[in-house]
Amino acid sequence: MFKKIVLSVVVILIVGLAVAYFVRNMLVKKAVEAGSTYALGVETDLGSAAVEIRGGSLGLNNFEVRNPEGFTSKDFLSLRRGTIDVETGSILEKEVKVDSFIIEGVTLNLEQIDKKGNYQVLLDNIKRLDMSSSKESQKFRIGLIALRDINVTGSLSLLGKKVEKSFKLDNFTLHDVGSDNGAKISEVTATVVKTLITKALASGGGLLPEGFGKNLSDLKEQGVEQIKTEATDKLKDLGKSLTGEKK
Repeated sequence: MFKKIVLSVVVILIVGLAVAYFVRNMLVKKAVEAGSTYALGVETDLGSAAVEIRGGSLGLNNFEVRNPEGFTSKDFLSLRRGTIDVETGSILEKEVKVDSFIIEGVTLNLEQIDKKGNYQVLLDNIKRLDMSSSKESQKFRIGLIALRDINVTGSLSLLGKKVEKSFKLDNFTLHDVGSDNGAKISEVTATVVKTLITKALASGGGLLPEGFGKNLSDLKEQGVEQIKTEATDKLKDLGKSLTGEKK
């Protein structure tokens, strides 16, 4: 009888721990999605969150940021894996001190359709971010955020024609995020995404499609000038052929 009671207690404890672990992971997942969606103004999805039993580290898997409406690819941004090492205490405390946040396997899809860029929509949403309206209570002080294995694709669709190019962006790090008053999840997300976009655009010169980032009017004028130049050259060539002059 005593053995049965002990066994029952052990089973209850194991089930209780399993439920608590599952609930804790779901809370983290929902918090990341809610904060990121609030910051970026588009739907976000986190595949899974796995908090270490003692709360010393957190794994984030398959985080996706949806493209704004009107663009072709499903995701604007995806992150394969993120690992957060917490200095002390639990990842669910009100204020969390993080030694490092390592993000690996980043895919960034920059699109411009005529004069509208998906990256500009995200940057405008971040610019309008109002932390006073955020319902987040948890804050983070992060010593280091490192992004590794970053792949960027840039596509330019103009007047029905689409040009696409891809390149690797150098790894980079951010230091002391939220070091002053702490940063909410939405602020951390906004900082990472804004920096990622800025660095991709700055490094994309000669790697992104020609004309990427320019206004539609500039591109149209450039196109008209190119047509004029080509027509003038053809007329010159025709005149030379008629007169027998060498090109």
